Amino acid sequence: MQLTIGNHYLSVQATKPGMNADLLTQLKEVIALLNKIERTYASERSKTIGELQNKIWDEPELQNEELYFLQDLAGDLNFYEPVERDRDAALGYYDDDRLSELTGTALKKIESFFAA
Repeated sequence: MQLTIGNHYLSVQATKPGMNADLLTQLKEVIALLNKIERTYASERSKTIGELQNKIWDEPELQNEELYFLQDLAGDLNFYEPVERDRDAALGYYDDDRLSELTGTALKKIESFFAA
């Protein structure tokens, strides 16, 4: 079985030693939501962002030191504003380009949990 991370395809059988099946499942779901955010129209992203945030905050398997970057991502996603006239950059709100940077960085970090 292959897993898509951005433009990369990885075998899900090749994982870090000691990685349990529950964590693997949760990471696959996070990856699917990150990919969905990238593919979704800006006007519809808020729902998927909320789903991702809830998954990150609610899943015990994702609550560990190695995955703390996901907690940071979930918090940062609160500042995504797709509508330019509603976006106040001085308060930290950002656009689609920054969202793409954040999701891309998260995907690369998750990739490190899978052997190349």
